[in-house]
Amino acid sequence: MKVELALEIESTNCNGWPNLIIEFNKKKILEKVIEEKATLKINLDNVLESNNQLIIGMNNKSFGRNGIWDTKLKNNEIVEDKTVTIISCKLDDVETKDVLIKNNFHIKLVDRQPSYYPTIIHAQGSMNYNGYYFITFSLPLYNDLTNQKFKKEVDHDKSYFSNYTKVFHYDDEQKIISEIESVLNNINEKSSNNRTKIRNSQTSS
Repeated sequence: MKVELALEIESTNCNGWPNLIIEFNKKKILEKVIEEKATLKINLDNVLESNNQLIIGMNNKSFGRNGIWDTKLKNNEIVEDKTVTIISCKLDDVETKDVLIKNNFHIKLVDRQPSYYPTIIHAQGSMNYNGYYFITFSLPLYNDLTNQKFKKEVDHDKSYFSNYTKVFHYDDEQKIISEIESVLNNINEKSSNNRTKIRNSQTSS
């Protein structure tokens, strides 16, 4: 089973261009310097039935290593910066950038970044630090992505008929369907047994 990853990326330069890293299910599948813009299409191989994890990140920004800072300021304003921005991230043509953003950006502290600096921040697809976004998904892909994009936690304080948060929550309905299927299977089994008895009686006579 394969899933196609389609990425649109933009970057900015400071002391060199940023390095993009992509991992899938704990294996590095791409490491590439991004100069200004890039459109990438990558096949994600050996997709699992559940709990696949895709990581997209940057790993070569310097924060004081050997006296080099990959951000330059002038009058307290950033005039040069090494960054990566995800413009679009699609899995089999389904836009998933919103899911990446929902999962936040995870910072990997390096060099002279203080240990008290936050390691998880909300961002809009930009990478201003070394770190990564991630998305997990299961099969069937479209069903899983639909739930991740639109399924909300049920608000039990809302009335039954106006509770839009119950959309995509079908556990109760699935339970009823399973019970009906069980009843129908029992009926079918009994009918089959009866037909067998009738055939046997006709044969013996």
